[in-house]
Amino acid sequence: MTGSIFSIKNVSKSFKDPKSGDSLPVINDLSLEIKGGDFVSIIGPSGCGKTTLLYQMGGFLRPDEGTIHYKGQPVLAPHPERTVIFQEYGLFPWKTVLGNVEFPIKARGALPAERREIALKYIKMVHLNGFENSYPHQLSGGMKQRAGIARALACQPEVVLMDEPFASLDNITREIMQEEILRLWSEVGKTFILITHHLDEAIFMSRRVIVMDARPGRVKESVEIDLPEPRTPEVKSHPRFAALKKHLTRSLREEVEKTIAFAKEPVPAAEVN
Repeated sequence: MTGSIFSIKNVSKSFKDPKSGDSLPVINDLSLEIKGGDFVSIIGPSGCGKTTLLYQMGGFLRPDEGTIHYKGQPVLAPHPERTVIFQEYGLFPWKTVLGNVEFPIKARGALPAERREIALKYIKMVHLNGFENSYPHQLSGGMKQRAGIARALACQPEVVLMDEPFASLDNITREIMQEEILRLWSEVGKTFILITHHLDEAIFMSRRVIVMDARPGRVKESVEIDLPEPRTPEVKSHPRFAALKKHLTRSLREEVEKTIAFAKEPVPAAEVN
């Protein structure tokens, strides 16, 4: 798919401040188009509404104003075609890796043989074959995240929405998982949307990086990442990588400085990040 899979027009969202009861705008008049099959990262200062936007795209939140359309239809609720990978792994501790990956397939009504076949396919795809009968407490952080990714892909979604999925991983594991996600994106040919605070990660993984303004968030700019593909760690030493990082650092720093200036203003719960 090369046309827009998401069309977001003039979206605004506010939350009630728990202390004052006042309405606090988090996103204001945001518009964005995302093409099918693309890999897009969204960056911005804390509190600018990145996660709020992602949850609205997933159907977990609705805009106060404006519209979000997916494949031409309004997003009103979650849908199996749009799956989310969260910061925390979200695995059921009482289920094995196989049981966790089978869970969303079972929810679709698939028969046992079919759901096992699908689950094993994605477990193998994330290189967890041999750990099908392991429980989450027996896995490393990177392995837990792989299991979460396998479960998300087992839904066979059109869109994978990722909310800082590598935030709790050490640097080396994080880099390995970045490469794994890019490999999976290349294999499955779906749309991947990543929320991250990590500039190198956004540049390395994406075809396009969206920079959001300080709260209330809007799209400040959209930057095409014109680096060679398939991406390998060596691309980080490419002169163009350095130029993109310099530009995005300057753009993001301007918004972070605005956030610092507003630091005395109340910010509600973590969902506005």
